[in-house]
Amino acid sequence: MSRIRSNQRRVEDIIKVERVLHWKKIALTSIISLVLFTAALSGIWSLNQGLSIKHWDIYATAPLKADIEHALSDMNGLDFWHSRPALLRKALLNKIPDLADIQIQRQLPNSLVIHVTPRQAIALWFNQDGDNKQQGQLYLVDEQGIAYRARKHGESSDLPVLRMQQKHLPTACQWLATLKKEQPQWFARSSELFASPTGWKLNLVAGQQWQIPFGPRGLKNIAQLIHILEQPRWHAGNWRIDTRLEKRWFLRPATHEGVI
Repeated sequence: MSRIRSNQRRVEDIIKVERVLHWKKIALTSIISLVLFTAALSGIWSLNQGLSIKHWDIYATAPLKADIEHALSDMNGLDFWHSRPALLRKALLNKIPDLADIQIQRQLPNSLVIHVTPRQAIALWFNQDGDNKQQGQLYLVDEQGIAYRARKHGESSDLPVLRMQQKHLPTACQWLATLKKEQPQWFARSSELFASPTGWKLNLVAGQQWQIPFGPRGLKNIAQLIHILEQPRWHAGNWRIDTRLEKRWFLRPATHEGVI
């Protein structure tokens, strides 16, 4: 019996030793893994900081370049992770309304190359919507009808003024963009555009006014109208013209009430 008990003790001692060795192995493996993980994190952090942006080349007009430089300088920490081109592009487009698009390339180790597409205003919008602070302000509007920012104090903008609700801006700006492309001389003479219940009302220089129907027919009417105004009989005068009726147009001198 004593021999059996002695053997049992030896087996139990061996199991205890094996358990201790097992846990020591686990602990040692965990410590080594933690050390390696910490070293890896430290290396990644160092590399991330080492590749921080220190300078940039911006290809843009002077005012827009200054806005981009100011925005980049205000960003807290342009390390490698936070200066990813896609991330910066989104941030700058959200921050600077005068940007239509921006392309950013990273040049290792520490620089950016930035190419800018400025947003082009096609008109000014006299805000009739919104709260009391916004009403009465003039906003720059692009060809898509986006009123992207208020006109700055003293900023010169020789553009037609849109006097309408904001919902009409996309259609009005597409219409103006077509006029600018196809009849630039008349776009340059435009001063105000209204959206009436029956069509567009365009005021031009020298008291001239065109009333044009909505839709494709309005653009077609303009092409025909330009042809008429180039003829000797009409070329020298200033006219108020209504083309909203499909089969009859009305023309009168801008300074008189009689209809021709």
